[in-house]
Amino acid sequence: MEFAGFDTDKIATLAGDLQKASEGAGGLHRRTAALLTRADELLDGSTPVTTSSLLQPLVGDLMGGIFFGNYRCLPGTLVRELDGTQASMKRRNAQLTGVKALVDGGYHIDPSLYFDDETAPDQKKINAAMSDLAKLNGKDAGDTAGRSDLERIKGDLDGLTPAELDAFLDKVPAGDLAHFNTVAAHTGSSGIWPFDHDNGLPAGEYRDLTSSLLAKAGPTHWPKIEAAFPVQPGFDTTDAWLEGQNSQRGEGVPDMHYGMPTDPLFKNPGTVDASGVSQGQIADCWYMASLEATAQADPKFIADGIKRNPNGTVNVRIWDKSGKMHWVTVTPDIPMDGNDVPVSAYGTGESWPAYYEKAFALMYAGDKGGAPDGHEDDPLYDRTEQGDYGATEWDETDKAPPYVTGDKSKSIDGGFDGVKKAYQSSHPVIVATPSDADLKSKGLDPHWNDKYVTRHVFYVKGFDGDGNMILGNPWGPDRDITVTPQQYHDYFTAPQRLSVG
Repeated sequence: MEFAGFDTDKIATLAGDLQKASEGAGGLHRRTAALLTRADELLDGSTPVTTSSLLQPLVGDLMGGIFFGNYRCLPGTLVRELDGTQASMKRRNAQLTGVKALVDGGYHIDPSLYFDDETAPDQKKINAAMSDLAKLNGKDAGDTAGRSDLERIKGDLDGLTPAELDAFLDKVPAGDLAHFNTVAAHTGSSGIWPFDHDNGLPAGEYRDLTSSLLAKAGPTHWPKIEAAFPVQPGFDTTDAWLEGQNSQRGEGVPDMHYGMPTDPLFKNPGTVDASGVSQGQIADCWYMASLEATAQADPKFIADGIKRNPNGTVNVRIWDKSGKMHWVTVTPDIPMDGNDVPVSAYGTGESWPAYYEKAFALMYAGDKGGAPDGHEDDPLYDRTEQGDYGATEWDETDKAPPYVTGDKSKSIDGGFDGVKKAYQSSHPVIVATPSDADLKSKGLDPHWNDKYVTRHVFYVKGFDGDGNMILGNPWGPDRDITVTPQQYHDYFTAPQRLSVG
């Protein structure tokens, strides 16, 4: 049978041959080792029994291979290598055959999923998930739909392989998915009974489910997931969208839209460079300062917290408001302007900051309103939000660290010296700036330095030879500022010490 250019019968035959070779490798190893060992004994060291670097380890290698399967070299190592290879080939072949059956049955499966190393797709699991979801129609949260109904559906969806999920998404009515979202997201009282609170799915479980769907589904079915579930943070409540520019920097942001970045996740695989990060046009310096400070103090911690999935989505490690860690999955597109320049956070030649910011926009649950100067009490700006980029704008300095590191930050006492001590103890450190009005009330000039910004958050990058503090600006390294102890005392406030790990 040929499918997608592969002859599955020939693959099965090859896998069988590899299995036979694997089964015989142990015996071949023992016989070869015995022969070389005996020859070495007869030669009595007068002549090397072999000059081959591949065969030399076999001399005397008898007991380990025979009794413990401890094969450290060829041909014994082929036992595990060939066995693992043939087993994977058989699974992939069964997967390919099962996908063909679904495709022949009228399902669209994304070609990128044809060759997954998964168990063969099971039509019964797909049908069960669709049936359980359909049974939810007409049921409301807390009234006729209990949490057990939702958890059964969640179990169905979690148990689907990527190919099975793609088949499910291809046929499931969009309205069924949307209704599931409505019921699952409603965790409060149904309004029927005053003490009826066991509704919906807990927020963390629900986010884990939506992340699982995105992490497995083929790209052709992402739009269906995005239409039903809150997995794509909006940006139409941000200052940049509402005003057409960044309100602090005065930089235009025309025609914001989602687009694909051209840079890789990491410029150097597995490492991050905090010094090259720029906040972009979203007013979330309070979050970006924490992210950059942590990346500077422990780059491996941040690098280990982000990974790309086989289907192209990105997993980001982030903690929720209860301190529970999650891997939040986001699609690889990010906010851009009309010139296809990233609007969100970005690195120099790498895109990882954009995905940390995107995952944070989905997870942040502490927004209680807040707006830039001049927009207080304006419902377009000063409102409570959740699940979009607008929720990440204009909040308190200490709110972001728990989402980045999993631990609350601590206020630093002792002024300039206290900050220096915390930094030299390998802690990430962030500091804030007052408003224009606060500075003017103290007789201070808000514009004393062209790199200074009020109502902003910086992070400590280090100290120079004269003992001055070097502060990193989330807007980018060209806006970093160096301050004396007196300038720090006059113009900075609310220092926070973060803990990593």
